[in-house]
Amino acid sequence: MSDDNKELVLKCLGLYAKGDLESVAPLLRDDYADHGLPFRTATKAEWIAAAGKLPLAELRIDIRRLVAEVDYVTMFSRRRLPGGGLDIAVADVFRLQDGLIAERWEVVEQIPAAAPNPVATL
Repeated sequence: MSDDNKELVLKCLGLYAKGDLESVAPLLRDDYADHGLPFRTATKAEWIAAAGKLPLAELRIDIRRLVAEVDYVTMFSRRRLPGGGLDIAVADVFRLQDGLIAERWEVVEQIPAAAPNPVATL
């Protein structure tokens, strides 16, 4: 089951990165809650509306670790924000329920340009 959950999260992220929110929608529960920035949404419909306003095609996600345990998938990644903006390290925790993504939490830290890569060896 843990491997299935990892595959579901990876599929969701791949579609999200392409801006294909129509294909992401069936992977989320109707009561999907996103506790991360910039979303903080309480339903799938709210999340899709918020995500639709973002320049998703410009977002770069470099996944460094993906760990699944029972109904939780934790992802550590390095991301480059659209417009050549910030370089950030991100920890996401996804909770799955009934074969769908139910919730997501996120912790973000900016990576200073002169700093060593804090997620290189995760």
